[in-house]
Amino acid sequence: MTERTTRELIETLGDDIDRCHASLIKAIDDNEIDKDGSVSVSADHEHHARNLVRAILAFIEAVTFSVKVSCIERCLNKGIAVSDHERYLTVEIDSELNEKGEIIERPARIRLTNNIRFAFRLVEKAYGKPSTFDPASEWWSCLRETIRVRDRLTHPRMPEDVDVSGDEIVKALKAKAGFTEVLLAHKKRHKK
Repeated sequence: MTERTTRELIETLGDDIDRCHASLIKAIDDNEIDKDGSVSVSADHEHHARNLVRAILAFIEAVTFSVKVSCIERCLNKGIAVSDHERYLTVEIDSELNEKGEIIERPARIRLTNNIRFAFRLVEKAYGKPSTFDPASEWWSCLRETIRVRDRLTHPRMPEDVDVSGDEIVKALKAKAGFTEVLLAHKKRHKK
């Protein structure tokens, strides 16, 4: 049995985004012109749009996890103090007491936006340089909107909850591009 890596996970999720995006573009390009001259886009594009939103957020979550783990590892290797809470939240473990008074571990429930901010704080701690993360940036606003879309898609109540607009697709793509750009800038900056 071969050991799989986080890099493989991230590459797989990145490939998923590329495939979902390509499928969405193809579905939109395969539209038909109605007799009245209007464009009729196949309902099939909605399937690809939903998958694209989910794939983008899965990628962002996986990369965020990876960044946190690598930063904590760097801190530990460089003798930079990290708290027990930071270590546990890095690997998304929480604890609670059961009815017998025993401590049990459980997955931590961390909102994605908080998790990303935590990851950037760990980058600052691990490398001793201020983060270039800007919560006023367009990609961050797009990400917050995309999370709401994903939540709506995964917990639908009404038929329109599974609809994804063109604007929502564009925002999801901007969120992924902005997130990736900030991380690549950090990586380039910290290689020096």
